[in-house]
Amino acid sequence: MDDGFLNNNELIERFEQMLDNKQKLYFDTEEFYEIIAYYLDVGDLPYAKKAIDYAMDMYPSSTEIQIKKLEYLLSINRLKMAASLIEELKEVGANDTDFIICMARFWSLKEVPKKAIQYYEQALEFGDDLEYIYNCMGNEYLNLNELSQALYCFKKALELDLDDDFAFFSCIQCFEELHLNKECIEFLLQYIDLRPYSEIAWSQLGTQYMVLKNYEEAHRAFDYATLINPKGIMAYTQKALSLEKLEDFAGAISVYEETLELDDSAAYTYLKIGSCYMKLGKPFKALKAFHQSIHEDPQLDQSWVATSDLYESLGNFDEALYYLNRAIDLDSLNVDYWKRRAFLHIQLVRFEESTLDYYRLVELEPNNFYNWLGLSETLITIGDYQKAIEAVYRGLKHFNRAELYYQLSNCYYLLGEEEMGDSAFKKASEMNATLQVEMFKKYPILENKHKTTSRKRQGKGSK
Repeated sequence: MDDGFLNNNELIERFEQMLDNKQKLYFDTEEFYEIIAYYLDVGDLPYAKKAIDYAMDMYPSSTEIQIKKLEYLLSINRLKMAASLIEELKEVGANDTDFIICMARFWSLKEVPKKAIQYYEQALEFGDDLEYIYNCMGNEYLNLNELSQALYCFKKALELDLDDDFAFFSCIQCFEELHLNKECIEFLLQYIDLRPYSEIAWSQLGTQYMVLKNYEEAHRAFDYATLINPKGIMAYTQKALSLEKLEDFAGAISVYEETLELDDSAAYTYLKIGSCYMKLGKPFKALKAFHQSIHEDPQLDQSWVATSDLYESLGNFDEALYYLNRAIDLDSLNVDYWKRRAFLHIQLVRFEESTLDYYRLVELEPNNFYNWLGLSETLITIGDYQKAIEAVYRGLKHFNRAELYYQLSNCYYLLGEEEMGDSAFKKASEMNATLQVEMFKKYPILENKHKTTSRKRQGKGSK
């Protein structure tokens, strides 16, 4: 074990024992500095505050302790108090790396990234904590949306420590936001040359190839990642997905089956297996996988929906409706599920139930024109013309569309309200006369009334 780590542990233990026993032991300034730094690093701010209070009581004029107090104030976002302390320390701390970094953090918290960068650049000149400073500068450039500069900083941090995961993933983020996928691949290949057994690098390489739709290279990269870490489930999942993209569904199934031993959420894996079997044209194997998915996790609504879709494709609408209802029980706000249910009710000639689905749809998604059109259409189908009229008027508050006026005209004619029907038909025709042919087929009474009206006009004209 590292001697410094051991000494640090002993120091922290001695300090906490002092607190527990309500004693007052001696620590020199360097020891207090280490104690405070430890608590700040691990994010234990209450203990950092206790250590600072003890240290300030014993060494009120210590610049090092006061700078640690400044760090603490910044950690709890006490910017006014921090500004006051900065003013006191600005002369004695001018050549102290920690103080300059605190200045940078202060301006960062004040949301003045350009000024924060100036102080980080100044801190770089001292040659301490370079990796940390470059990462901080990268974040400030991200705040300025200067992605190229941010990328440069994160690369510099990664050069200092190839195992810096924060810098690594920040580089990937910058490449992606700059839409530089090919350049990102080059970066990853260079990184892999230095760290050939990096699972995250191979996985990220596969992800970039997926974006470029180079699925063969993506599969190769994910395959390497699984070889490096045979228990890395994400790499296996992505490997299977790349095989799906290559339309090697049997291969994808094989990989998904490998993950079952590793996966705590096997339900989703069985769902993917079922989807692959569907694409292979093997519905009964797919059905078995979907049922297994439901068995593994009855709360996964996608499994119920997938099973519903399968039964629908087989023409078994009753079973399709049963499984879809279970999905709606789990996610009653999913608009797509209600649309599917309205369709299934129509297929089963249950128009009354379909109207209830559409009422729910216009409640969940009032800004979708076709929900209103579907609601009024189903009400017309069951002969409830008065409610259809009410639905159309509600729909017109959202959409002033000719289709709704044609429906309105149809309802008024069927209720024997000729003048209202004529008025609605005229309005619809003025808005979109090209729809007449379609509407005449859908609502024959419109054509009959239109022809009658035309004949009357012609008769009056001949007189």
